[in-house]
Order: sequence, then C-alpha cells, then structure tokens
Amino acid sequence: MIYGLSSRQASVYESVASIISVDNNAQNSLINNTLVTAPPLPPGAVERVMHSRSLVSDVGERLERSNLDPGIIQQIRSDLNRELATRSFTRFKVRALLDAQQRGVYEIRAQGETPEAARQLAETSVAALLAWDNARAKESVTRSRQSLQGQLQNLTARLAAVSDPLERQSLLAARGQVLQDLAQVSVLEAAATGTLTKVAEAEAPIAPISPRPLRNAVLAGLLSLLLVTMGVLVSDSLRRRVNGPEDLLHLGLPVLAQLPLVRRKQLAAGFLPASHSGPLYEGLGFLRINLQSLLGEGEGRRLVISSSYPGEGKSSLTAALAESLGMSGQKVLVLDADLRRPTQLKVWAPDRIGTHPLLGTDLTLPPANTMTEMFLRPAAAHATQVAHNVDLLPANVARNGGAGLLNQPAFRSSLDRWTQGYDYVLIDTPPMLGLPDTLAVAPHTDGVILVVESGKTRLADVERSLQNARVAGVRVLGIVLNKVARGADAYAYYGYGASAPLTAPTAGGPDIA
Repeated sequence: MIYGLSSRQASVYESVASIISVDNNAQNSLINNTLVTAPPLPPGAVERVMHSRSLVSDVGERLERSNLDPGIIQQIRSDLNRELATRSFTRFKVRALLDAQQRGVYEIRAQGETPEAARQLAETSVAALLAWDNARAKESVTRSRQSLQGQLQNLTARLAAVSDPLERQSLLAARGQVLQDLAQVSVLEAAATGTLTKVAEAEAPIAPISPRPLRNAVLAGLLSLLLVTMGVLVSDSLRRRVNGPEDLLHLGLPVLAQLPLVRRKQLAAGFLPASHSGPLYEGLGFLRINLQSLLGEGEGRRLVISSSYPGEGKSSLTAALAESLGMSGQKVLVLDADLRRPTQLKVWAPDRIGTHPLLGTDLTLPPANTMTEMFLRPAAAHATQVAHNVDLLPANVARNGGAGLLNQPAFRSSLDRWTQGYDYVLIDTPPMLGLPDTLAVAPHTDGVILVVESGKTRLADVERSLQNARVAGVRVLGIVLNKVARGADAYAYYGYGASAPLTAPTAGGPDIA
C-alpha cells in the first residue's frame, strides 16, 4: 500500500549549483589599490539573502525571461512567496561548507517539477545572488561617483556665470581635477567585485528525489517492525514487575514484611499517623519481629534501609520502623544519610521536641545538629528527639551530594561515636541503582533492608541491586514489599482499623506484633 501511494505522488527533481567565497585581497599592492572588493560576508548572510524578499523577486523576474513553461513559473513564484511568509523553505536551500574565515563553498539546491525547472531555478538563484554580491561591492564607489558628478555640475554652472579671468582659471583647474577623479572612480566602479564566484553550473537531474516508493515501503516496513518490537519489550517489561512475594522466591532472600498501599486521604495527617492502626500497623509489627528474630539479641544493631529507585517508600518505612521499635521499648537512632535528597525531617514533620548531646559530646562547643556539621565537628554532635525513644541525625544538602563524606575512613569512627547507647540504628540511604552511597555505608552495619514497590519495581532492577551488593560484599538481610494493593493480602484478616492504636508504652513496653 505504501508503495502504491508513493508511486502516485508528483515527481520532484533537484539540481545543484555551487559558488565559492574567496578573499579578494591580492598580494600585489598595485592591484589592491586599483580594485574595489566587497567586505567579507558574516556567518549566515548568504542564506538570509537567498531567503529575502528582494532576491526572491529578482529570481522570479529572471525566470520570466527564461524558456520555462509559464504555468511552472507561476507555481514556483507562488511557492517562493508562500515560503517567505511561513519561513519554511523548500524550493531552494543553501548548504555552506566554510572555514573559520567564512571562506569555502556554498551549494544552492533548487527543486522543480521537471529536470529543466530545477536547473533553471538553481541557475537563476545563483545569478541573483552574484548580482546582489557585486552590487554591494559597487555601493560605496557609486556614491563617490554620484558625489563627483554633483561637484562637476556645480563647477560647470559657476564657469558659465563667471567673467573674472583669475576666478575662471581657478574654476577650470578645479573642474579638471574633478574630471580626473571622476574618470578614476568610474574605472573602479566598473572593476568592483564581490566575494562570491560561481564554480559549478547546475545540471538537469536524471532521476527525481521523490517520490521513492521502494525506499518508502522499506522504511515503513522497518518502522512497523520497530513498533512491534517496542510493544513486545514494553509488554515483557510490564509482565516482569514485582507484584507479590512469589516473584521474589528465586532470589533466596526472606520477605520480611508486606506493607499495604495507603490511600491518599488516609495520608492527610502524614505517613506516621497512618501507620498507627490497621494493616500498615500490623505489617510494621511483623517487620519488627522478623528483624529481631533475624538479628538476635544484642545492642547497637545497625541497619541500612534502601531501595532500587526513588519513590519506593524507603524513607517513610525507616521512620515508621523506628517509631515501632521505639514504642516497643527500644532506643533508636535514625541517620538520614541521603545527603542529596534528605527527607527524614519531612517524614517526621517534628515540632522538634528538642536536641540533646550524644554520648561523648563536648558540651562547651556550639551544637552540630546535621550530619555534615557533625562529621566536620564530631565532638559537638547533637541529636534531635522526634518521638518517644527515637532520635534523629538529620541531613542537609551537602556539596557533591556528600558521597565523599560517606566514603571517607573517618565516617566509620564517627558512626561508632554517634551510635553509642542505642539499641537500633536505622540509616536511610539513597537508592542503590542511582548512587554508590549505600554500598559505602553498608559495610559498617549489620546489613541492608531492600524496599521494593509492588506493581512498579522491575524484577530485573531488584536483581541488579542485589548483584551490586554481592560485588561490594554487602549483606542484604531481606526484602520489604511495599505499597501492596489491598484485597487478598495477608492483612485483610485483621480489617482496617481493627488494631489498637500505638500509645506510649509503660516500662518494658507492649509487644505490637
């Protein structure tokens, strides 16, 4: 079908003529003194002139004097005027092959309904351009000639009216000098030349440049094949997204929890209030218990929480897990190690309960309240209390994203210093596939919890994250499947809102499984 449609289109022929832009300054000073040349053309000048009203009019007038069919001439003139109005040029185009001094070759490509129409249009376009170039070379000399002619007329009139012999002799001498200057200027005007010279005449083309039915048919076939291939790839990509725990079985890692997708209206007060009841509350309870079983008893447990890409919920999960651990009686420190896009303060939205010095802090020093400040002045580190039993070391946006800070050997000693006295340390790091920060921090911890967004994260990206962790020697403790669509999920048994909300615990704290 494409072949048939292309075959019925009108033929278009293209002819090419060439001109060269040269430096007319000769090495011979005598020639330079007797030759007037146009100044060099600035970049883009030829194309602007070719697509100007004056040159298009000149081309039309020259075509009228040619032997082309009047109907074709009328169509060409109509097209050229329309192109001037739309600033979209097809009938003739300029291709420049120039050096830094604007010297080189210009190709004038003209299109016509017949081979002869294309050739004639290319030739008349070049002729009009060369005429314009020569006219600009003669312009200043022509003004000088006109001025001298005016002086000559004035002197001639004065001679006719004067009677004094001395004055007449003086006017005759002046008139003779003007006549001599006028003769020289007339010679210069005749010899004035532009910077453009024709180097190749246009030839009538043998074959049209369009339509090309075979080429169009082949391109259409290739495009169809490409679209089909893209459709298959997109479909395959959609099929390979992580939708449930069964998609992760082959990875050999435990799914520590499944957290439900929370509706927007339930997040009006923030993520943490939404986690105080219902399936999200239950899911966090399972996550806390599974982590405690996996890590065993002990103090100073350090966990990195990350994801493959932004937006999977790692920062919200870090805060909710910290609050759950704090309510169970554990003393928790949250480190916002995402120094490019820190979000922990936004998640907690704290009316800052207050700051207090970490163990070993020199109380005589001005407080350092952010990760970057604390790294520069570790002896002045202060934590921000954001919830019961939960402290936060917030981040500020650091230069170079802070990647250099997390990779420095001093970070390990600073981490050991800051985390004294805490049962759990939760470190919120940037996505693993975007930045190397997680792999820089994780070796100093008990391992990584990888957050995966259900229905969105591609399985291949989860596999890449795990592969990067293995290469770096980083332990991945397990996966949290986040934003699981409610329905036949494990937490539907409880009924949303059935669980008691979190409250501040008594001594020892209640278990919130």
